[in-house]
Amino acid sequence: MKIHHGTKRAQSTTKGFLLSLVSLILTFGCSRNDYSSPPPPSRKATSVKSASEGAKPSQTPRPGDENVTPPGFLQAGKSLDLYVIMDKSGSLFKDPMSPLPGTGSDPNCKRFDGLLDLVDSLKTKLKANEEVRLTVVTFAAKRTLLGSLENVLKLSRDDVSNKFRFGTCNTPDGTTNYAEGIEGILSEFAKNSGRKKLDLESVVFFSDGAAKDDENTLRAAIDKLNNTFPRRTYGVLLGQTNDTCSLTGATGSKLPTADCMALVVGADLSKVLKVGDANGLSEALSGLINK
Repeated sequence: MKIHHGTKRAQSTTKGFLLSLVSLILTFGCSRNDYSSPPPPSRKATSVKSASEGAKPSQTPRPGDENVTPPGFLQAGKSLDLYVIMDKSGSLFKDPMSPLPGTGSDPNCKRFDGLLDLVDSLKTKLKANEEVRLTVVTFAAKRTLLGSLENVLKLSRDDVSNKFRFGTCNTPDGTTNYAEGIEGILSEFAKNSGRKKLDLESVVFFSDGAAKDDENTLRAAIDKLNNTFPRRTYGVLLGQTNDTCSLTGATGSKLPTADCMALVVGADLSKVLKVGDANGLSEALSGLINK
């Protein structure tokens, strides 16, 4: 009997030890679950805060960026660095289909009168303490850099005319090479970059016809222009809207002139003003201020 009771006591002790061990394991397991660190947030949750999803970027955008000012020619309270690329090809003076001189789209240089009216309009829109720097480049087969005028708002029409009229209005000649004008204005922009920095930088590109450049050369120039002046280039197209340019579209056919100029201004046809007659240039150019 003693041996029997000793055996039962040993079995009871073993059973108690096993129960204690199981309890300890369960307690340790619960402890780990209660105090473990939470899982990392999903990629979907963090992407909401990324700059690409609408959060403010850490860097300060350059003047003219849509996060700073709405796209437009100018803004009240902002000084303006205005670059004008002016076509001076032969078709402005003489219609290629006519033997007679003075039959072109703008033989009386209404385009320059329009530029003067644009400067006058700027004077009414901006305050006296704001600045406008005006830079003009003309182009045909080759480009001509006419330089810059500082503080245009404080100058007279005669001051502007004496600086730019002859170079803009002397007898046009040659083909319409857009890239020449674009490269010229980029060169002038590089010069002005070493001078006083103004708030906004805008470009007006004027032509009466289709680009006749080498396609690769023109596309490279357009890319540089769009990268230098993002969303701040405007086109004024006079007359020959039914012509085609040297650029090809997705189907391999030549692009219409208006579509070609739309690429110059950042693939935005709404920023191309079509003017049927040179007498409408003043109104069109001044109207850019509200764009």
